Amino acid sequence: MQLGSTAHLLSILVATLTTYIIWEGSKLIQAFTLYLFPWEHSITKHLVYEVLGIFLFSSLSLICGILIYGRLVASELITPGVIIQNAFVSFLLALLFTAFNEGAFLFNQWKQSLVEQEKLRQENLVARLEGLKKQLDPHFLFNSLSVLSGVVYKDPALADLYISKLAQVYRYVLDHTEEKQVPLSAEISVVEAYLFLLNVRFYNKIEARIELSHTQRAQVLPLSIQLLVENAVKHNYISEEHPLLLSIYTEGSTLWVTNSIHTRTGKVNSSGIGLKNLQARYQFMTGQSITIEPDSQVFRVGLPLIYPEKV
Repeated sequence: MQLGSTAHLLSILVATLTTYIIWEGSKLIQAFTLYLFPWEHSITKHLVYEVLGIFLFSSLSLICGILIYGRLVASELITPGVIIQNAFVSFLLALLFTAFNEGAFLFNQWKQSLVEQEKLRQENLVARLEGLKKQLDPHFLFNSLSVLSGVVYKDPALADLYISKLAQVYRYVLDHTEEKQVPLSAEISVVEAYLFLLNVRFYNKIEARIELSHTQRAQVLPLSIQLLVENAVKHNYISEEHPLLLSIYTEGSTLWVTNSIHTRTGKVNSSGIGLKNLQARYQFMTGQSITIEPDSQVFRVGLPLIYPEKV
């Protein structure tokens, strides 16, 4: 074949077109194989079916290219030798394209994983910072000391118990700041102490019901329930006519915290990201999400219970 002739140019065109079709088809085959046989289910099946699919597709594409070349340039017989050569080339193409496609796919997954890890790390840092600020909330400490000054002379016995519960709450905060998760029983214990402090402040206008079942090994993130109780107090008006009704109970593998709704009319001093940070902490620590279900009468938040594996 003369270099630069029409036949030569047509052969280049057919070869280029055939290569492009095989290349684009291999990417479609990879996507289809990934859908039917994901990496996490079976790596072997995924690779075998992908190589087989690209092999068959490239074989047919090469045969079609030979036939088109024969019609445009010169007659080409499909002999057993041509078929064997075609099969060998197709197999090499299948291996080459599979290696390239899967390498590109795994590289993109790796980059995406790094981006997601960094995003979760940033969210966790923000959540921990916000959580620490909430844990050592100066308003809570100020209110607690104000209440204490009001009862210390009127009821010394109540004041002594109040100081004990306040110390329990802050000891828990200091002891569990760096822990990833804590036993549910420990979290409930500090929530009960926290509710005692609130009821002294609000003259027993907070009614709490705690019902837990089959939670001996259950764990939660530290101060997660306390944060939900704090939010309920912060966002609702509490009075003799409208006491705050709290309910903490378990359903299956979820712990629910519900509160009655009587929204404050004035402006509430809140960052508005308490639940978002709790969501980010749960997502980062456990890979699970909290459930938020507001309606006109109650506000309900579900925390996934964590059950550590037995060693």
